[in-house]
Amino acid sequence: FDHPELTGKQFTARTSYLTNGAADCFLFLSARITGIPGHQVSLSDKVFLARTTDGGRSFRFISWVVPPSDDSRAVMPAPVQLSAVRIVAAIRRRNDAFPSCWIDCFQSTDNGQHWAFLSRVGETGKDNGNPPALVRMSDDRLCCVYGNRDRGVMIAVFSADGGLTWGPEVILRADFRSVNGYKDLGYPRLFQRPDGKLVTVYFWCSPEKPETHIAATIFDAP
Repeated sequence: FDHPELTGKQFTARTSYLTNGAADCFLFLSARITGIPGHQVSLSDKVFLARTTDGGRSFRFISWVVPPSDDSRAVMPAPVQLSAVRIVAAIRRRNDAFPSCWIDCFQSTDNGQHWAFLSRVGETGKDNGNPPALVRMSDDRLCCVYGNRDRGVMIAVFSADGGLTWGPEVILRADFRSVNGYKDLGYPRLFQRPDGKLVTVYFWCSPEKPETHIAATIFDAP
């Protein structure tokens, strides 16, 4: 945070990274302007890319994935490497002026040096939204999973063109019911098993267990 792009900002990142080698790693982080009290959501949160090439002894700022000039919140990226030079990242978005929360994809075609908007993946509800999980499947399609708080559902969508366009929603789960009526759900992780099935893990409340708990859905790609 001594870098001129980050001086004076607050660190707000969650875990998100791509390993390039034994001592080389991309870290997808986020920062916002200072002076945000408590846990208040800030639309100044923006994703940036940092890199270590010495096993974590030092880090350097590489680029903004979403620039500070953007007028919407951008946090909790889920990146995938599609080639030696192309990276796609799904990102949690929010703008209170609409109000709306959604998932966007940004891409780099020069291995993280520069980024541009690629596509809007899906809607996540007006109540603070939800972060995405993104994987490249064995058939080279992309799968993105996220929750929609307004609807109380977990959703999967698929892209056959590297995130440029996305197919229809696949509803993975729709039985959300919390003990206090608060729709806090999702925050998925996602991976593909050797047998081709997809597994997503998230937090949930069900009619049988209305307290928040960790749950999972195993599903096939359409």
